[in-house]
Amino acid sequence: MKKLLFLIIVAGLAYLNYNNPQRADHEALLLAEMRKNGPVTEEQFTQVMKDVDFSNFMVCSATKTSEDSKFISFGYLKKTKVMNEKWLKDTAQKLRASQGY
Repeated sequence: MKKLLFLIIVAGLAYLNYNNPQRADHEALLLAEMRKNGPVTEEQFTQVMKDVDFSNFMVCSATKTSEDSKFISFGYLKKTKVMNEKWLKDTAQKLRASQGY
């Protein structure tokens, strides 16, 4: 019985790890959300992502800011969700200001 329970737990963790969203999944979500707020080029997005850290927790993943470690997005079972709408809006405003809008 203990071996079966151990096997079920290991299989569950392996499944969660296999279906964990990767950095590219988070970046695609963030780019799509930023483009909703205005035009964003690939170069601008690449510059913004230099200040974003990716964390892989084996069963889930997240992106956070490099400066103050505020969560931006969270991923679990191949699904990603934006957790910090304020960061998106502030970053989009900074990009528009740099473009002269």
